[in-house]
Amino acid sequence: MMIIRVLTQGQYTVEGNALVELDAMDNSLLDAVEASDEIQFTANLQKVVSFVQTKGVKVPDEELVESDLIIPAPDTSLEEAREMFAGYPRDLT
Repeated sequence: MMIIRVLTQGQYTVEGNALVELDAMDNSLLDAVEASDEIQFTANLQKVVSFVQTKGVKVPDEELVESDLIIPAPDTSLEEAREMFAGYPRDLT
């Protein structure tokens, strides 16, 4: 199980097979950042955020827990993502 924060959206717990799926999606997001492909980055970011929100369980806002992973806000630019993803783990599981 991982606690994943989507900036501006809150925290979600994601576990099991959903983590494996998220790992592949997340790697595609990193690939788009490395390739400086803004169109692919934006599409992949939307997919990752939607996946976490639909497959994860929202952590109540009043509950304080440390995040294992932070995903940028849905409106993050490629340039902002480059800074955020410096040192970001390639594999989640």
